[in-house]
Amino acid sequence: MFCPKCGNEVAEGSAFCGKCGAPVGGPAAAAETPGAAAAGLKPAPMGVPGVPSPKKGGAKVGIIAAAAVVVVVLVAGFATNWFGLAGVQPKEAVDVPVASQSANDAPDADGQDAAGDQGGEAATVKSAVEAYTWDELAQISDEIGAAGDEAAAIEVAKKYNLCTPEGKLDGTQVKLVTLTNNMTVPVQIVGFAHDDKTAGGKAGITFMFGDAIAEAPMNQTDTNAGGWEASQMRAYLNGDGMALLPEDLKKVVAPVDKLTNNVGETQDVSAVTTTSDSLWLLSAAELCGSIDWYSDPSYNAVLNAEGFEYQLFRDTAVDSSNANDILVKNYQNSPIFWWVRSPIPLYSDRFRYVGSDGYPGYYGYASSSRGVVPGFCL
Repeated sequence: MFCPKCGNEVAEGSAFCGKCGAPVGGPAAAAETPGAAAAGLKPAPMGVPGVPSPKKGGAKVGIIAAAAVVVVVLVAGFATNWFGLAGVQPKEAVDVPVASQSANDAPDADGQDAAGDQGGEAATVKSAVEAYTWDELAQISDEIGAAGDEAAAIEVAKKYNLCTPEGKLDGTQVKLVTLTNNMTVPVQIVGFAHDDKTAGGKAGITFMFGDAIAEAPMNQTDTNAGGWEASQMRAYLNGDGMALLPEDLKKVVAPVDKLTNNVGETQDVSAVTTTSDSLWLLSAAELCGSIDWYSDPSYNAVLNAEGFEYQLFRDTAVDSSNANDILVKNYQNSPIFWWVRSPIPLYSDRFRYVGSDGYPGYYGYASSSRGVVPGFCL
């Protein structure tokens, strides 16, 4: 056999070439690359273990490999913005924070501002109801409604001269209103923190017209079926009636919840349910307090469930048994019978009304024309 390095003839079985000393295939040579002979592989050149020898065209392969590396680097660079090219990426929308609220503007724990009022300055105190604008009265009404109970509400009303110095109502707490039909009529305060706003909370001031604004039937036919809720009078007041109010008043009227027998002929107190109204007629109980017109107490119970007496009528001693001057209303300068919203629970065709003499115990057919004397709240 011959030496693979120098070509010298070497005796069979020799491990090394006798001329150059290179291994020539004996046991020592096989030990150089374990497993290589068995796999039929040539041993790698010494000094670069595991890397094959360059072949023809290797320079081209190297160039391609280098180019691939450059491409990878460029792609990674753009993807991760290594090169600072932020302009090629769409910017994410960022909310710009508004200016912080100053310490003086921040509300405290009870919702009041640092000045201690409910979101604004207190209204200026004036001499009487007539001196205030409707906007001012609405602001005062909010303050009264937030007072807590009727006693506290009256204290606020006293501060603004909306009642007597003793906290009473006597019918002189009046403001004139010119309707859109050019009729001028008085309205008078009847209570403080009495009614529940439909939107929540107490309506601070309740007014009632001092005279009738129209004459009309409760219904075109003699029926009280559906009570106040289904009556044509209610539809009129919350539609055409509201349209009669001047804009400065109309915009501050607060819808409130009113309790009425909304069945008609009944002995069942559960017939008394709630409606939400902006303009409404008072009930018999809101005028008179306790009612005992019927020998059957179930009928009285239905009427007594329709609310409770307003302060004006308590303070002026209105009751269900006697005429009272505070209940005398005029229409076109003459005393008039005027409707309350209470159906007669004993009959299917009648409602209650107040006499021209101020007696609250009258009743009549639903199609009769009577005075319309609404109430409203701020």
